[in-house]
Amino acid sequence: MKKQDSTTNMYRRTFKGAASVLTLACAAAMLSTGCGKNQTETAAAVETEAAKAEDSKAGDSKEEETGDENANVSKDETLITVESGEIKVSGANSKAVSISGSTVTITDAGTYRLSGELEEGQISVEAGDKDDVRLVFDNFSITNSETAPVSVVTSGNFFIELSEGSENLVEDKREAVAQNDSDTSSDVPDAAIYSKSDLYITGSGSITVKGGYCDGIHGKDALVISEDVKLDITASEHGINGKDSLEIQDGSITITSGEDGLHSKGDVIISDGTMEIHAEDDGIHAETALIIDGGTVDVAESYEGLEGLSVTINGGTVSVRASDDGVNSAGGSDETDDIFAVTEGAAITINGGNVYVAAAGDGLDSNGNVVVNGGEIYIDGPEIGANASLDYNGTGTITGGTFALTGASGMLQSFSEDSTQIQLVVYYTEQQAAGTRITVTDSEGNVIYENAESTQAFEAFLLSSPELKQGETYTVKTGDQEETVTVDGNIATIGERAGGMMGGFRGRGMRGQQENGEQGEMGTPPEGMPEMNGTDGQNGAPEGMQGRRGPGGPGGKGGPR
Repeated sequence: MKKQDSTTNMYRRTFKGAASVLTLACAAAMLSTGCGKNQTETAAAVETEAAKAEDSKAGDSKEEETGDENANVSKDETLITVESGEIKVSGANSKAVSISGSTVTITDAGTYRLSGELEEGQISVEAGDKDDVRLVFDNFSITNSETAPVSVVTSGNFFIELSEGSENLVEDKREAVAQNDSDTSSDVPDAAIYSKSDLYITGSGSITVKGGYCDGIHGKDALVISEDVKLDITASEHGINGKDSLEIQDGSITITSGEDGLHSKGDVIISDGTMEIHAEDDGIHAETALIIDGGTVDVAESYEGLEGLSVTINGGTVSVRASDDGVNSAGGSDETDDIFAVTEGAAITINGGNVYVAAAGDGLDSNGNVVVNGGEIYIDGPEIGANASLDYNGTGTITGGTFALTGASGMLQSFSEDSTQIQLVVYYTEQQAAGTRITVTDSEGNVIYENAESTQAFEAFLLSSPELKQGETYTVKTGDQEETVTVDGNIATIGERAGGMMGGFRGRGMRGQQENGEQGEMGTPPEGMPEMNGTDGQNGAPEGMQGRRGPGGPGGKGGPR
């Protein structure tokens, strides 16, 4: 009975999650993927499953009374067991399972419990498009060096449930696909777990997924991960790829990927769970909205940490380390003569949570607006003068929360003048070493802010806090240096910026010389941006540098894609 209640709750949460994905995805004007019809069908299917689960409670009570020696197995399940390489099928819906060599094909709705070790095998689901199929992994291991070990060709909703306490493995042993390989078409199952149907991963067991060919897990429609699942994923390309949408409701997820850790051409929504991501490209990438409502998100390694047309953080603990931009609100084309052009819909919004960003490129980089309404935020770096801790093309406003940064001064923007919360900005005459302690005290000696955890050298410090008051005098001690300032207006400044904008390209791709040798045009700097001080029309860009994507720091991949 307890097991069935848990399943019912999962269905209800999944329906709620699917509905939220539908609302957000269809609200994006740029998308014309027909998501309304697909997501409506998905939500309806899940709601139907919830009703079925509720109706089956009485049946489950009878099952518990039978005293089956395997308490995890329902009489309605089909058992697929591998013993010494031999595949055995038994149970309620055995007729829906066919065996050909080491390939198991499932052609009907139902629950199928798998156990044992299947080498060079495949589970292929070829059911009706309204047939919901659930695979229960119960200490199950499968490998394949020729195709995807788990492949869903057709089904209704597809579920992978990790049985409580079980340890499972899905390994795609194919060699990594070359990026220009023609086999990367949409019909090739390009992941260890590949599904053309909506994919839901649930349960309280663990699974190791190895995506040697391309992705670890790839859902071509919606992909939802919930409950107390434990996923350990390595992949040559994306770790988890939910094409239409990707939602993490709970679980513990570790990803090491050759491209993005989490990836979607639609929305990525994280409501809870614990994630540790090591990615060679973006830690988390959404083509439309990236939303973090809670949980613990640790992007330990990345080229760009968080990227989406819009990035919204409402809560949780978010830590990002990036060799280029930490948080990037991108969109539109990189090929533009106006590097300050605002992209419609682009925004970084922080409403709450604890956020730490260490970036060698821009810390927060928005092709639109930056809005801070709450939370505890610290931007660590960059120390390279061609980048900035805070960088936006539209407006930057702060109305609440504690926001602090240390980094280079040349390209730094403060928040816009219409912000309702006071900012204190310090420019140093000499670069300060990483780890130099900064302490801000009021006139009575009360500590307003203190930090000695910067990992990069810095030339500027910015603090905005509700504790900063109009007319109050503050002392900023940096190492053994002390400076005092009295707040008169929304921005209190100590020192002067050294030299205005420094040379070099910004992460969004400042225009230098165009490929035809002509000089690119410059747009009007947004509010809070230092004046240009380049010579001979170079606008601070090194002579002869190509005017496409700028390097934006180590890594050399350029700005938003």
